[in-house]
Amino acid sequence: MKKIAILLPSHWSAIQGGAEYQAKLICRHLVDSGRYEVHWLSRRIHPEYRAQGYTTHRIAAHAGLRAKAFFFDHQALSRQLRDIRPDVIYQRVGSAYTGIAARHALKHNCRLIWHVALDTDVTPFLVKGWRPSTLLKFIDKRYLEYGVRHASHIVVQTHDQNRLLGQYYGRRASMLLRNLHPLPAETLDKSGSLTVLWIANLKPAKQPEIFIRLAQACLDMQQVRFVMIGEAFPGADQQRAFEHAVAAVPNLTYLGKLPIEEVNARLARAHLFVNTSLVEGFANTFIQAWMRQVPVLSLNVDPDGLLEQERIGLCAGGSEPELLNAVRTWLADDALREQTGKRAQCYAEQNHSERNIQALIDIVEMQ
Repeated sequence: MKKIAILLPSHWSAIQGGAEYQAKLICRHLVDSGRYEVHWLSRRIHPEYRAQGYTTHRIAAHAGLRAKAFFFDHQALSRQLRDIRPDVIYQRVGSAYTGIAARHALKHNCRLIWHVALDTDVTPFLVKGWRPSTLLKFIDKRYLEYGVRHASHIVVQTHDQNRLLGQYYGRRASMLLRNLHPLPAETLDKSGSLTVLWIANLKPAKQPEIFIRLAQACLDMQQVRFVMIGEAFPGADQQRAFEHAVAAVPNLTYLGKLPIEEVNARLARAHLFVNTSLVEGFANTFIQAWMRQVPVLSLNVDPDGLLEQERIGLCAGGSEPELLNAVRTWLADDALREQTGKRAQCYAEQNHSERNIQALIDIVEMQ
């Protein structure tokens, strides 16, 4: 039985981000096939989590500055990989783990499949002032770049990522694999009050303050609700300031972190989804929204130009006023929302279903 090691900084039980969710779906498929011995290695795994059908391995635990970088795990992770002796390593989320896995694969007759998560995974390190934490990130990036150059196979999510991979590292992806999702189990019901959703774990790169301003600017649109969902900021002071800002806007609600089933249920009743992130790879929330007939209005992110090309949403090109204008226009035009939502659902079902996993399995099975 072929051994597969799934390697990410965090397990789905600890961090419910997009990369972790995609890895969870892939892990489940591998386990359910009954053809593989699956091991999941992460630094962060919820202490009460008990895996079914596969084995979890906690890599290390660090405090202080050491917790901010993954190259500190070099020896521990290398030792665990030697003990497991995987035939294939599937690694996602660019970090020092990418380089550590690549070195192990080269030395131990193993193949590394590296799956690009963010566009920044395949662009050079950008220094914004040197601090101790900056140096740690720089070292992590050097590890990552070693992995980029030596991975057996590279999987990208977009054509843009493949272009960046060639431009900066002289490599081409083995395959392009769009993120995948189960088909909706919920009944779609758009009969309620008009609802605009924002879904992301709270962090500066997601720019939640822009959505707060957006809701404030739409106070005159009665019967429209703006709702934010996501895990809290790690800093208590930052979270308090955020919640204070939300409380000052009467048409805005923050629901905190919700299980993915509840997020999908709310999308099934929602009318618009807004993304304000500075950068993404291929946001899972886009696919979740499209599958539930929710157009996506994005401030900056439009993977491969799909929002415009497939007519399943709109990208404001970084303009906050343009995003506001789009939200107001789409809320006022029922036909535009409904037609776009149906196109989005059709696109997502054709391009982002779990059938996509088979292409990845084909790489796993290569000799």
